Amino acid sequence: MKKTISLLVTLPLIYNVATADSGLNVKKTARPAAQNMRVKTSQVPTYELYNKKVVNGKVEVSKVKNIPRLDIGEERQVNATAVSPLRLPASRDVQVRQVQRRPSPELITASIAARYNVTPVANAKVVTNSEAFNKIPDVKVLSPIADPATTEPHVSLVKIDEMKPNDYKLLQALIFLDMQKNYELAMALFAELMDDKEHRLEALYQYAMTAKALGLSSEYREYMMKVVQETKNKDWQQKATEALISSVADIKNSDVALIDPLVTKYDLDVTKNEEYQLTRAKYYSEKGNLGMVEDALIYIPETSPRYPDALILSALFNYRQGKVDEAVYTLENLMKLTESNKTSQIRAIGALTLARIQFQKSQYKEAFQSYLKVDKSNPLWLQAMVESAWTQILSEDYEGAAGNMFSLHTDFFKNAFAPESYVVRTVGYLNLCQYGDGAQILQEMNKRYSPWKKKLEEYAATHKSTTAYYDTVKGWLKNSDLKEVDGLPRSFIVELARHPAYMNLQKQINSYEDEITRFNKIALTLIKMERELTAKQASANKDFADAKKGGSNIEKAERKLMSYRIQYHIAKKARASIKNLRTAGLARIEKEKTGMRETASKALQGRFGDMLAALDRVLDQNEVLKYELYSGAGEHIRYQMAGGEVNEKERPELKVEQEKSLNWKFKGEIWEDEVGHYRSSLKNVCAQESNVAGMADQ
Repeated sequence: MKKTISLLVTLPLIYNVATADSGLNVKKTARPAAQNMRVKTSQVPTYELYNKKVVNGKVEVSKVKNIPRLDIGEERQVNATAVSPLRLPASRDVQVRQVQRRPSPELITASIAARYNVTPVANAKVVTNSEAFNKIPDVKVLSPIADPATTEPHVSLVKIDEMKPNDYKLLQALIFLDMQKNYELAMALFAELMDDKEHRLEALYQYAMTAKALGLSSEYREYMMKVVQETKNKDWQQKATEALISSVADIKNSDVALIDPLVTKYDLDVTKNEEYQLTRAKYYSEKGNLGMVEDALIYIPETSPRYPDALILSALFNYRQGKVDEAVYTLENLMKLTESNKTSQIRAIGALTLARIQFQKSQYKEAFQSYLKVDKSNPLWLQAMVESAWTQILSEDYEGAAGNMFSLHTDFFKNAFAPESYVVRTVGYLNLCQYGDGAQILQEMNKRYSPWKKKLEEYAATHKSTTAYYDTVKGWLKNSDLKEVDGLPRSFIVELARHPAYMNLQKQINSYEDEITRFNKIALTLIKMERELTAKQASANKDFADAKKGGSNIEKAERKLMSYRIQYHIAKKARASIKNLRTAGLARIEKEKTGMRETASKALQGRFGDMLAALDRVLDQNEVLKYELYSGAGEHIRYQMAGGEVNEKERPELKVEQEKSLNWKFKGEIWEDEVGHYRSSLKNVCAQESNVAGMADQ
């Protein structure tokens, strides 16, 4: 008997199969939002509906009344292509086999039953009762089980790929890297595998990880970036991107331009990666993309150790947007946060920035206190002291300004370059009508810095090459006891070299020098390893010979000998394998060092020009100050001869707490054992209601 059975296939499955090859046509490309809109990480443009304003140290929030017309961009427009017709599978006929019939047994009749001795059946036994049935718990009916769906098995032979020599080499290198931590041998094997097209990507990635383990930071970045840029394999590209964002200290700020789109592409979670967010903020700040700066800083919480850095960037972000009050509020929070670490560089930068903003707002008292927060061990302290003295001049605290600059003219600062401090001190004496002291200070300034000006001009005329400035600083660093290098005074070179534009580049150059040392150490380590393995082979040979004589532990001794022989072979070959990569790596480092030296030289040359111009400007002011002093002295003498009285008007003083002051033998005071906080004991002897002109311009 045959029956035809039709198989019903569910429509969703058919639809999915049928539409798997469908596509979309881009009708119109997307247009980004306007630059004034802040774009979140999710690429959604937003507009701030509330304004924040700092009033008396508190943030007031107000709602925007008039929302301008917003340009939020346009999304991509697409339309569907024609869908191919459904291809349904044909129905099949199922052949059902006919059931074979069996003959029924013979019907038992009375005559047939008589033939057998049948025992009568006894009465039925009672095995239960109604109460027992009531105690049986209810059992829920099981859900119906559908018939299993079966398919016809398609068995086919598959070729098994056997491990090739390079597969074994890769496995061996991974064992050295991950298990034995023998990075030199691992690096050599990965270097050999880079020439194999099949294993190149993994070899590049693992070579970079090995370089990182050996402290070769720039080598790690170079090869990990190669994996990101060369491969079209999404798995390896994602893996390399994750490695880079997990070791942000080894990348450059400019690398964010390549890494950030990949983070979005692979939807990587970097919200808790504070180092990467800070690097993003620095990069976008350099590019002027303030919206992305704010987006990055949001993810750095107050509990993060990098929160002070985030506050500095946030303050600059607000200042560039014209939100000066919010910038001040942010920097004041930074001062509170770094109170326990007063020597930190970030605190010094924050204090100097805060003081300058307050100075611009004519908040001289607050600016003076902010300048004092720059620690004396910081290179910015000398500049902060000179600027703080100008706040005292503008606040009419001339005694404080004169005394403050007097501290910079003591033997403690005899090697400091601070010509402007003489101008400030002279202006202080001028406004106190202490004309003799003012004239003496101008004479000291002219005696000290006029010869310097000639030396600087001669140096600039004879050193036309940009690299000469770098070589001069380098020559002094090699022997810091020298009082002059190439005709430049020691104190001028110190001031020239302490600028961050040079110091940051020099730190990177120094790190490259350390990396070259580590690179060379790899070859020495391999040579040492060869010698040690040679000795171990000799010892293993002896143990193997003894084992064969004794007839025990022969297999163990043989495995040990074979292991040393293999390691010796790899170590001997490793030096040749690493040689080319080492040569290329050292050449790359030298090239980058040369570029950095050129940049540092230009920075030093620019700094040299600024310092020479400043010195020239200060010496030019010498004549103007002389005229003011002599003119004022003449009028003052005539006033005293006529019986005039001294002006006893009290003026505000900008100084630290009175209870912390200490008296010294000279005329002045010092607070908290810190040089730079003197006050002059000279009194104001100017005429009453005198309007002696001071010079506040630098």
